[in-house]
This record gives sequence, structure tokens and C-alpha cells, in this order.
Amino acid sequence: MTTKQNLTIDDIARDLGVSKTTVSRAISGKGRISPATRQRVQEYIEQCNYRPSAAAKGLAESKTYNLALVLPRSFINLDQPYTRMSMSAICEEAFIHDYNILVCLSTDDTMAPLLRTLDNRKVDGVILSRTVENDALVDILYKRGIPFATIGSLTADCRGKAAVEADHDQVGGCRAFAAEFLHVCPGTVAVLGNDMNYIVNQSRIARIRQAMKALNLPEEKVAFYLDLKNNDLIYKALDDLLAKGIRSILFMDDGVCINALPHLKSLGLRIPDDIRIASLYDSDLMANYNPPISALQFDAAALGRVTCRELLHCLQGEDYDSQPILGYRIIHRNSI
Repeated sequence: MTTKQNLTIDDIARDLGVSKTTVSRAISGKGRISPATRQRVQEYIEQCNYRPSAAAKGLAESKTYNLALVLPRSFINLDQPYTRMSMSAICEEAFIHDYNILVCLSTDDTMAPLLRTLDNRKVDGVILSRTVENDALVDILYKRGIPFATIGSLTADCRGKAAVEADHDQVGGCRAFAAEFLHVCPGTVAVLGNDMNYIVNQSRIARIRQAMKALNLPEEKVAFYLDLKNNDLIYKALDDLLAKGIRSILFMDDGVCINALPHLKSLGLRIPDDIRIASLYDSDLMANYNPPISALQFDAAALGRVTCRELLHCLQGEDYDSQPILGYRIIHRNSI
């Protein structure tokens, strides 16, 4: 009988006098073999303390034990807290289920890395790290029948195409925090946001408008500065709103806020004495600034974890939540 070290399916088949197909079926629990033969193989495996490699399990079960995580090339900067925390949680959750994560970078111009991965059948499923309007990847995955999950909600016309759409309660959180900020800030409030192609940003604008309506505020109460995709555009927007006498700013995420703060500081503006600010997304950057910035807090790690877990439940034929929604917290600090 072969030793326990480096045991393979070939070794097991030879030692037991059965075919490799029989061993594979016994390991996977699928296929037609007698209960006695299945038990014999299982007992041998336990005796030898054999643990099938991912490759062996994949061959036995027609799985790769890989998931593709699609990151926009602009997200690859892991200094971004959201990306770092959600990606880390996805990898940890995948590891628990004996899965690996293959990172595929995408841009507006090319989806080649993911398409090559799909063509080579290297993954069992896909996680999209963000949702955008008119995303060609959604239709490609859906038409190919590839189970996929999204971090963030899809638009109404794409609802149901993903196996899992995981999100935070963006609706309730943004509406509640925006209403609070608009209520306490006198005069006009400026809202600064970046890429409006992202569905989450579209949702945030819609919730701000809902908050305005609930408070019976006129349109001129809020000045929107959107699609601020670089610092030059952010600084230009700040100079414009300050020239108009606006002294309250609601940032749509921590990235825009952090990029704006040095400019405000260079102008000698003190928070909150000279200007009130808050962010619709919290991070360590918000908490550690001096003074700390009031923000809407979502757990990026928890969202990444639940996205991966529910997709894996789906792939394993188990019950799963197709639209998990996580909560939020309003964090009051010293910036309002």
C-alpha cells in the first residue's frame, strides 16, 4: 500500500483496485457507484488522512474552485479603505470555502482579462466590485450563464440577472443623514460627488432629493457639483461654492472629501467654525482627520464577506440570499 505522503487519486485507485472515475465519484459524492464501494474509498481516505487538492476536487466535481473578482483599474490602489477592506473579506471568505480569488482588472475600454479567464474556464463564478450604468459585463455574464454577484445594486432593468446583489441600505442611510445635515445647516448646502456613472452615486443623489422633499426645502437649498473625477475639478468646485458664500458641504464619499480638505485648509478655513462638512461614506480617513468628520458608516468588510458567501452558497446548490441588505450608522463627530 502506498504511503500517506503525496497520495493521489491514481494511488488510491491502484491500491483499492478500482478506476480513477470510481474514486472521483466517491470523493465528490456524485455519480453512480455502490454504497459499499463509496464507503470503502471514504474509509481508505480517512485512514490515510487524504485531503484532495483543489485540482483533484475540481476534476472530480467539474469545478475550478476559483472565483474572479473584477476590479476597475482605478480601484487597484489599495490605499482606498473600501477596496482594501472588501477585497480582504472576500479573500478570507473564499478561503474558508476552499476557493481562490483571481483578480481581473477592467477599464471602460477593455474587459479582456475577464473574458480570457471565462474563455479558459478558469472560474466557477464572478464578483463585480462595483455596479455602473449600462455595464456590458452584466449582460455578458448573464448571457453566458456564469453565476455572478455584485457589490452594490443593479439598475431596475438589470434586476435579477445577478445571482446575488449585495448592498447596504443606501436608501435609508443616505436619506436619513442628508435630512439631518440639511436640517442643521443654514443657507445653501453644496453636494460634491465624483463619477455619476456609478449606481451608488445616482442613488445618493436621489436620496438627497427625497430628503429635500420631506423637509419641504426649495431646489435652491442645494447646489450640486458632480462628476468631479480629479483634484482640479474638486478645487474648482470649492472655489466656486465659496465665492457664492456657501459654507456647508456634503461630500458623497470619503475620497472626494479627503481630496478637498487640503484645499480648504490652504484657504485658512476652520472646521466647523468657518465651514461645516460631512461625508456620505465613512472611513479611517474621516475618523482620524483633525477634527474628525461626521459621516455615514457602512461596513465594507461585512459587505464583501456576505457577497462572497452567498455566491458560494449559490454555486454549491444551497439556499442563499439573492439580495442581502446590510445596515448603516450615522457617526456624529466634530465637523458640523
